[in-house]
Amino acid sequence: MVDYREWLEKAHAFLEEARDDLERGRFWLACFHAQQFGELALKGILVKLTGSYPFTHSLVELLNTIESLGFSVEEELYVVADALEKHYTRARYPGVRLSVYDKRTAERWFKVCRGNRKTC
Repeated sequence: MVDYREWLEKAHAFLEEARDDLERGRFWLACFHAQQFGELALKGILVKLTGSYPFTHSLVELLNTIESLGFSVEEELYVVADALEKHYTRARYPGVRLSVYDKRTAERWFKVCRGNRKTC
């Protein structure tokens, strides 16, 4: 079985990549890496709690799973997860243009994820 710490280590690597992407002006990629940080961090928590995780990229679904285990999840975290999970797809596909990828957007997601890093 994979150790939950491997999940968290990979999550933090994605957060470092998001920081590097910001510095290089690759704002779309910073948002994608922020989403990946959230996904792997939540899956790491689930692996620690249950030894497994749902096969999904939905941060909301992962939070629902954590809540179904009897843990309280603040509504604000659901709002953030719902907005962040969209970047899994939107940031990767050219021409979709459903989101604006600029410095402000990328910095916002990096700061959100960096702030939540303390809970992982």
